[in-house]
This record gives sequence, C-alpha cells and structure tokens, in this order.
Amino acid sequence: MARDSEGPMTEDELAAASEELQELRDEVREDLAADLGGDPDDFRADRHFQSEDGTGEAVPDGGE
Repeated sequence: MARDSEGPMTEDELAAASEELQELRDEVREDLAADLGGDPDDFRADRHFQSEDGTGEAVPDGGE
C-alpha cells in the first residue's frame, strides 16, 4: 500500500490503483443488478449523483 512505502506513489502505481478501482466499480454494479434487478448501468453513481445545473456537485437524493 502507498502508506507503507517510502515517498509518493509512482505513475505506474497510480494507474494500477485506478484500474483496480474501475474493476471494483464494475463488479459492484453487476452485483447490485443481480441482487436488486435491472441492468448494471442502472447503478452508475456518476450518472445518478450529478446536479442538474451541470456543476457536477453530488446531490444526496440522486438528483431525482
């Protein structure tokens, strides 16, 4: 982990961490769709937690 290393993370470490996070997001969306029904794309937080005014600020109620 980064906190166990000496110095800042390298670009390669950051890229690997970003890839792992994206894989985890995909897996969570698939699991939610399997458990709750629907399509994994229905569970994209970046779509549901955006303000309607385009500022990109998160909205607690999912913007609905």
